[in-house]
Amino acid sequence: MKKIHLNKFLLAGMVCCGIASLFTSCRFEEDDYFDESASLRVEHAIDQVRDNLSSAENGWVMQYFCGTGVAHFEGFNLFAKFDKNGKVTIAGNHRFLRDGNANKYTEANSLYSLLLEDGPVLAFNTWNDVLTPFVDPVAYYAAPNTLVKDGEGMQGDHNFVVMSNSDNEIILRGERHSAEVRLVKCDRSWADYIADTETMKNSFTNASINEYYVINNNNDTLYFSGLRNGRFRYTEDLVKGVKLDSLSCVFTPNGFRTEHTDSIGSCKFHEFKLADDKTCLKNEDGSVKVIAYWDNYIVKHTAVWKMDASLFSAEQTSLFNQIDAELKKHNANWSLESIGIGKSTGSNAIVGLVLTFYTSTAKTKTNTAGLAMTMSRPAYGQITINCTAEDKIDKNMETIKKKATELENLTRSFAATLNGTYQITPDSYFLPTGGQFDAVSGGTSFKLN
Repeated sequence: MKKIHLNKFLLAGMVCCGIASLFTSCRFEEDDYFDESASLRVEHAIDQVRDNLSSAENGWVMQYFCGTGVAHFEGFNLFAKFDKNGKVTIAGNHRFLRDGNANKYTEANSLYSLLLEDGPVLAFNTWNDVLTPFVDPVAYYAAPNTLVKDGEGMQGDHNFVVMSNSDNEIILRGERHSAEVRLVKCDRSWADYIADTETMKNSFTNASINEYYVINNNNDTLYFSGLRNGRFRYTEDLVKGVKLDSLSCVFTPNGFRTEHTDSIGSCKFHEFKLADDKTCLKNEDGSVKVIAYWDNYIVKHTAVWKMDASLFSAEQTSLFNQIDAELKKHNANWSLESIGIGKSTGSNAIVGLVLTFYTSTAKTKTNTAGLAMTMSRPAYGQITINCTAEDKIDKNMETIKKKATELENLTRSFAATLNGTYQITPDSYFLPTGGQFDAVSGGTSFKLN
């Protein structure tokens, strides 16, 4: 089926038929209908939309958005199966489902029709438990601060102007609030689509990493903040929160799609898909990348990531063994389990170099001791580590060094081997739990696990 941009098609037809004398020529995308009246062309367009709606074996994914302008809500993946007799089944698992069904997969049957106005209008003209909560003017949900306007509820639409119609995609525009809603043929069962989308979402977002660089081919850089929420800021500055725009998105089995086209510099974006190497998400033509703010996370993380002892230098191995021997002066049953980077336990906890030790007899970890280090980001994907004589130690090390008198000095000597700048290759660019740290200036290359 040819893709028909319906508004352009119909307007062109009416102009040619009504005031043809003003033009030397007139051309339609569907030449078969050139000689038909405008009303007959609309009827044919409606027939094509109806045939297409009912042709999808697995139904359609309905990428649904509310409102217009400022994004007040995230986008929603709904599912719709149409027949030619005006019946539709709509499904979803969104948080605004009622009667105790919030976030539970729900299917609801209702009616639809195709109205003949200036162009085809897809109308869901009876109540549907999955769709209608977005349209109900009464705010049913327990979040009055997100109410758009009294009497307008969530500013959802249930009547949509058909903007374009092709075999695998139908673009709709809300008749009242103008949000773009996209129907795309579902290529798998609805349950699989939901599961695959959730897996994809979790592969590049989590509670710890929810901020992203947005970089174009000219290295212009802005940020997405709060992407996991489906409603997020497009900002110039993450710290100051300077906002360019509020965006909503729906997640897909391949990445995510924003409600409308936006841009960075001269590069436009609408949909992002995970790159083959899983280091970023790319827009349609590859001119814009979304890269997790993982390097900032590595600097600020508090979980202890262990250094791979098999890669220690001779000096580091010697210091490790000396620290182990010094711990035994405090408690003969203690052994040094690992040296890592993160946050020590106990009172006066320190973020920096962390010694983890355990009881040799029971093989159980007892505690950690920490030495503060300064970690900063000189450039994307890099970290600078610095440990000075003024850096603090935590309470555990203060206690232990009363018997193990050389513990602090040995730990500072080990930390000094790390002073320098490193290029980081994380084990995951979206959910790192360690990675390779290659020395760029000073320091000794190491690996965290």
